[in-house]
Amino acid sequence: MSDRRRQTEEMLAKHHRDGARFVQLMKESFDSRFDDIFWNAWRQWVEPAYSERPVVLDLGAGPGLFVQALARRYPGIRAIGVEVAPYMLEAVGELPAGCEIIAEDLHDPKLPLEDGSVDAVMCSVVLHEMDQPLRTLQEISRVMRRGGRFYIADWVRAPLEVYVRNQTDEAKLFGADISTAELEDFFIHFVEHNRFSREDLIYLLNHTGFAVIHSEIAKEGRYARIVAEKR
Repeated sequence: MSDRRRQTEEMLAKHHRDGARFVQLMKESFDSRFDDIFWNAWRQWVEPAYSERPVVLDLGAGPGLFVQALARRYPGIRAIGVEVAPYMLEAVGELPAGCEIIAEDLHDPKLPLEDGSVDAVMCSVVLHEMDQPLRTLQEISRVMRRGGRFYIADWVRAPLEVYVRNQTDEAKLFGADISTAELEDFFIHFVEHNRFSREDLIYLLNHTGFAVIHSEIAKEGRYARIVAEKR
């Protein structure tokens, strides 16, 4: 294992706190995160880029729930997840035909895919966790065909007041009883969830071979949805 991959695994373990619990949370929240509103948006913005036999990547695939959902909705699709956290990989289980998971560190990915072989990519709440996302965007640009679609949904920079209001009890945060360890944990996660703005992500996409065709902000400005097309 490379030092870079080891660093990424350690960072994710710290960010997710309890790997097994986080896996369970992903499973329990999947249907609410990928609801009818999401799938309607996917059909509108991403599905038109499908080729006759579409190839779709899911970055930060976790236990593989999204690739399985793609296989159920689109028979004949090749759905490929990319994941590095050991507790996520261990939770994948048996995948249906057409699905696979690649164990790869997105900080410097070397995907076993040909240039221009991918139709679409999903990247849900992944980029905010990364020390730098540039190598990922460059690799996606390499493997995606011209006209392919890149769907990004992620936490973006927002004022501390908004973050506090959505993440914790303000009275507790400013109270005398909160421990120093709790404060440090809270502010570490604040920095992680506020790493990039929507404009930052669009800037990076514009410089890695993509053209943004749709973007929107939700959750009081804390969450962005961006769709980009490979130029």
